[in-house]
Amino acid sequence: MERRDSQIIKGIAILMMLFLHLFNRMNNVELCQPWVWIGGEPLVYILRQAFNPVSFFLIVGGYGLYKSYEKGDRNRYSRVFKLYVHYWIIFLIFVGIGCFIKPDVFPCGLFDFLSNITCYHNTINHEMWFMLPYVGLSLLAPIIFRFYSRFNFLTILLVTLALYSILTQVILSNLKWFYAHYWVYNPTLVLHLLYFFSLGALAARAHIFERLRRWVDKRVQARGEESAVRRRLLAGVLAWSAIIALIIINCHWEYNYFYAFGIISCILVAPMPEIVKGTLALLGKHSMNMWMIHSWWCYYLFRDFTYSFRYPLIIFLMLVAISLIC
Repeated sequence: MERRDSQIIKGIAILMMLFLHLFNRMNNVELCQPWVWIGGEPLVYILRQAFNPVSFFLIVGGYGLYKSYEKGDRNRYSRVFKLYVHYWIIFLIFVGIGCFIKPDVFPCGLFDFLSNITCYHNTINHEMWFMLPYVGLSLLAPIIFRFYSRFNFLTILLVTLALYSILTQVILSNLKWFYAHYWVYNPTLVLHLLYFFSLGALAARAHIFERLRRWVDKRVQARGEESAVRRRLLAGVLAWSAIIALIIINCHWEYNYFYAFGIISCILVAPMPEIVKGTLALLGKHSMNMWMIHSWWCYYLFRDFTYSFRYPLIIFLMLVAISLIC
């Protein structure tokens, strides 16, 4: 996976995130006028199950950090500091705006301010829950990868998958307790997210994406230009058909252990117009800032304005545009 490939995947993931946060609750969907209904449910609400961006970001993050680890990464602390600087700037700007337009909500005590500024407990912008666990994984990555070097691919995969499955049930069954004990919740989230992070690292270690792309290219190559074009077209049809099938299956299946990995694998070999690749790469490049910005618009400060565009597609496109511009 090259740098531009990772940006394209992150571009897809940030689109998923914005769509999910707009339409993941029925009370949000009720603010819209959906065009398509299936079985009495709006399509945008059904699709929420397939739009799970966290696993995509974790796989790309694990892949990229493992590649950096192989090269003797010395920039992990500066990367984390840069991440926090972006967050602090965005947080302070929007909290400052909130103090003027919603003064009954945003002034907070010193402990709440420190909890939010460190992302220990995100009481103001809840969508930043991912920040501290990801920082933990980033800082622990060299230790994790050195430990993984003692074991084979399958062992790591099965152990982290088992850990993910167990912790999923533990967290869901004890949410109130975890929310009251963030000093336990945050480390637990690091372990919970380890599976998808490890998938990316294992893919980098075994060169899975590169091997997949070479395998497809070899199958496409043939004598004669016309035959090569036909095989490339067939490969594209199969890849996009697989993506659509995975989305449909995931809409009706709660346990998406390999969903993100399957989508990423298909995207890397599926043909796309250059304008689409360029747009997704642009969104991927700014995905971190869009993640930190969008919820201020759709939830905390400008909710009425965001949903005033009425139709889900227009609301979604407007949120993408506003988040990117900001």
